[in-house]
Amino acid sequence: QGAPNGISMVFHAIIPARFLSLMAHMVINIMLFWGREQNVLSCASIARADYSAKDAQLLAALSCSLLCTAAELLGFLSGLSMFTALPALFSIAAHVSGTITSSLFVVDSWSCDAYWYILGICSILPFLLEIGVVVLTLKCKVFV
Repeated sequence: QGAPNGISMVFHAIIPARFLSLMAHMVINIMLFWGREQNVLSCASIARADYSAKDAQLLAALSCSLLCTAAELLGFLSGLSMFTALPALFSIAAHVSGTITSSLFVVDSWSCDAYWYILGICSILPFLLEIGVVVLTLKCKVFV
């Protein structure tokens, strides 16, 4: 048995942190998805057409964010990217940032256009990295 080496100790911290950051980001996105009316009202003018356009815009961004986060969670839970340290650290940083900025988006009533930046940086970039890690893992893995 012996003492655990440094690498296993790092993964004992990274794996739960990544799972928790992914889940926190997914939960805040679900909350935004179901309660988006207040945010749409704060960034739309009085006109009904403007409200519908902003609602559709925010709905599209939130749906894309949920899909990217769910796909990344699926790749993580499948084990294909669970033990990659640098992509995991990037994912943790991105999803913690996404959780914080999404919370500020709600609390401070930011413009609906601001959510596209949150989506691009905190959901799409980690998703693309996850896809790359999964493809490389499947490509380089030898199945017996």
